[in-house]
Amino acid sequence: MKLVTFFHDEQERIGAIDNAGNVVDLLNAYASYLRKAEKAAAANRLASAALGSDMVEFLKHGDQAMDAARLAIGHAATDGSGDNVIERHRVRLMAPVPRPGALVSAGKNFSDHVAEMSSKKGPVAPVAFLKLPGSVIGPEDDIPHPPEVKNLDYEVELAVIIGKPCVDVSADEALNYVAGYSSFNDISARDIIRGENKNGIHLMGKSFPGFAPMGPYLVTADEIPEPQNLKLWLHVNGEIRQDSHLGYMIFKIRDMIAYWSQMGLNPGDVLTTGTPRGVAAGRKPDQVPWWLKPGDLVEAEVEGLGCLRNRVVAEK
Repeated sequence: MKLVTFFHDEQERIGAIDNAGNVVDLLNAYASYLRKAEKAAAANRLASAALGSDMVEFLKHGDQAMDAARLAIGHAATDGSGDNVIERHRVRLMAPVPRPGALVSAGKNFSDHVAEMSSKKGPVAPVAFLKLPGSVIGPEDDIPHPPEVKNLDYEVELAVIIGKPCVDVSADEALNYVAGYSSFNDISARDIIRGENKNGIHLMGKSFPGFAPMGPYLVTADEIPEPQNLKLWLHVNGEIRQDSHLGYMIFKIRDMIAYWSQMGLNPGDVLTTGTPRGVAAGRKPDQVPWWLKPGDLVEAEVEGLGCLRNRVVAEK
């Protein structure tokens, strides 16, 4: 399934993409299924109890919610009720998990990226930083360019969305805790980060509002049996900047989940993989044309997971 969070009629809703590319409103479609197929009273209340009100609640409901979503999609395909399926152009897709409980982003995790950044060697254990959940935006939202930032950078990554409580798991079992995957762009203010690093740990340079585009959907794990085999790429104004493969990861997806599960992970938490070579900061000479500027269109995509298309705009 391709699960989405979308905005329609001034409401945030959870949905799924059908075979025609339109959006199934899961709450409406499942309530309709309960009324018509199960002859259930209080169908709306039962649908809300099964699915939850947002994507994090949906994931917390586990298999019950996934099964209900599949029934809703099947019912919507045959029922024909207008409230169940909405044409794609009539909705605004948000990030599939608009408010993750935690957003843990790997650093120095692609061998080719470590080399381009002139690091002597990669880390001996996974390293990561936290991005504030409030930095998350949708697949077509604008990326604000803060006026204080001179060196705005891009980083295409895979987002791994946790689907159930995950504590001290092994690498062998780690993928069993994944709900699904999404495309992700780790926007970075390199000059701010350099200043922060002089005093210790960076935070603000990764967490300005709009610095975490994600989406367009959460593709469920059953449709991506081996995520480590996926390609990923990024364009700026149609020019290819990054073109790589998740096989270059130093610490694989299984390893990352197992390692960070030591601190406990929860449904709706998001881990990102780190980025491959091709970022602006790694290009020589290190000069203005590589940095993102207002007006640029950034397209970031992971194979099979859809494309993020975000315009950089001057922050008002």
